Amino acid sequence: MAETFPLLAAQPIYDNKNRFYAVELLYRSALNLTAETVGDTAATSEVVFNLCAGITSQTEHYDATAFINVSSEFLVSQSFLPLEPDKVVIELVERIKPTRAVVNAVARWYEKGFRFALDDFEFDPAWEPLLQYASYIKVDVSTLTLAQARVFKQKLSGFKGKWLAERVEDEATKQAYEELGFELFQGYYFAKPAIVYGTRLEPSSLQLAKVLSLCFEEEPDLTELSRVISEDPQLSVCLLKIVNSPLYPTASPITRVKDVIMRLGIEKLRRWIALIGAVTASSPEASRMVLVRAQMCYELAKWKSSPGLDADQCYFVGLLSGVDIMLGVDKASFFEKLPLSEQTRKAVEDCDGPMGQCLRIALKLERLVRMKEGLDKVDSRLLTTYQSVSTKVQELFNTI
Repeated sequence: MAETFPLLAAQPIYDNKNRFYAVELLYRSALNLTAETVGDTAATSEVVFNLCAGITSQTEHYDATAFINVSSEFLVSQSFLPLEPDKVVIELVERIKPTRAVVNAVARWYEKGFRFALDDFEFDPAWEPLLQYASYIKVDVSTLTLAQARVFKQKLSGFKGKWLAERVEDEATKQAYEELGFELFQGYYFAKPAIVYGTRLEPSSLQLAKVLSLCFEEEPDLTELSRVISEDPQLSVCLLKIVNSPLYPTASPITRVKDVIMRLGIEKLRRWIALIGAVTASSPEASRMVLVRAQMCYELAKWKSSPGLDADQCYFVGLLSGVDIMLGVDKASFFEKLPLSEQTRKAVEDCDGPMGQCLRIALKLERLVRMKEGLDKVDSRLLTTYQSVSTKVQELFNTI
């Protein structure tokens, strides 16, 4: 089983009847670094990425509305949260200065359906322009008295959203703020932040520059974009994991890169690829080996020309067969998180069916070439194709 690391922390939010309402996602680092140390923008990126691309058995946070802190730089940048608006509440924390640029950015994303929470803003009049966009006001009960909270709430009696008391540590505090009209509660009285452990998918940087270049063309060539993304096995698998996560519910699993592009749309695809490139590293040798395997599966499928044998699906099977090598994750754990058809799963796990036969041949060739034995008994056409595929893949690596 692959070693697991802290991906993030999740602290639940409850309503006044002690029913689970939402969850706040917090930055956590395997190196015990704080969000302040790595920077708010980097921390936000890692929380969002790990939420969607982490392999973990702790999945209860997926189905809940997620409160996420953001920095002012992240807020006003063109690369915003690649999440559906109804899945997230953006927290505007006290470190953000409510400048004209920030207010304008909030207004733009509010128009797109995103919701906002004003967090620890200390009721400074400078924040008043943001009140019209807020769905929640969060009050840190440890920093003010109940009398002060009453005054602030009366002052903002026209606010139509929900009031949330955070850092609630006992029943008496919860009851006192409930009597003030607070509807939501968060703090150690209910639950401490729980560390979510798992293995983060690490897509490579292979072809990343080319992908980004294609993504950000004025009129992207989606066919070419699909082809280039498909040339990077780690990036392909990571995008497939993201698009099949609960953040993007679909009637059936998405297993083709071109369908990923259609499901996400070019705008979200740009953001995910930029985010992936910002927070991950690569393993070129592992990528090269699995890419050769996947491409060989593709070539074998074209050779067979069997009815119902899709070369692109065979390429996907080749990629999946190497997730443990590429991503450092346990296959069984990974497949639990990625919806697969029974045909695809059996092909990968048991080399069963027409696609599995292609994978079996590719794996055998890979082993014989690596061991440099028994090659005289291999069909010369297979060897020629394998060598051609290997050469093309190596050429691809030589260009980056």
